[in-house]
Amino acid sequence: MPLEEKNPVPLINSVHKKNKTIMIIAGEASGDMHGANLVREMLKIDPALNFYGIGGNKLRKEGVNLLANASDMAVVGLTEVTSKLISILKIMRMMKRSLYERMPDLVILIDYPDFNLPLAKAAKKRGIKVFYYISPQVWAWRKGRIRQIKKTVDKMAVILPFEVDTYGREGFEVNYIGHPLLDMVKLNYSKKEYPARENAK
Repeated sequence: MPLEEKNPVPLINSVHKKNKTIMIIAGEASGDMHGANLVREMLKIDPALNFYGIGGNKLRKEGVNLLANASDMAVVGLTEVTSKLISILKIMRMMKRSLYERMPDLVILIDYPDFNLPLAKAAKKRGIKVFYYISPQVWAWRKGRIRQIKKTVDKMAVILPFEVDTYGREGFEVNYIGHPLLDMVKLNYSKKEYPARENAK
C-alpha cells in the first residue's frame, strides 16, 4: 500500500554532491535494517542527500520517504503470493514511474532479486547508476542471474568472501565489504582473552 565497506565503495562516494536524490529498495526486514545503517552512514558523509523508496520502520526513522512499506510485499507460501501479486505489480509500476518523475541520481537495491532485478533493468535503460548492496544468493541457486546482474548493475557489494570469486568467474568485479552484522556485534573480549575467561568458569 503506497505511503505518503566498512570502506564505502566508489559508487557511493560519487553521490557526494548537494541535493542528490537516491532510491533505495529494501523488500524484507533484514534489508530494512541493513539499508537503514547504510543510509545513516551516507548521511554522515552528506546530510543533503534525499532518499525515497521501499522499506520499513528503520528506513523511515532514518528519514527515507517511503512510497510503499516492505510489509505489504512480504509473502509466505503460494496463497500469499497469489493474494499480493497485484499489489506488488502496482508497486513495481510506481517505482519504475518514479525513475522518470523523480529522476534519482542513484538506485540502491538490497537483496530481494525477484523485484529488484527488473527494477535494475529499468534504471539501466534510463541511464541511472545502480548499486546492489548485499548480493542475492546466486551461489546457492539460479547462478544464471549473474549474467543479468552484470548487464544491469554498476557496482555490487557482497558480504561473503567467496562471492567475489563466484562473480569473478563470470567476469564481474564486485566489492567485498564484510557482513554488516559484524559491525553491530559488540566484542567484550579479544580472541586471546575469551578462551581463558571461558575456561575459568
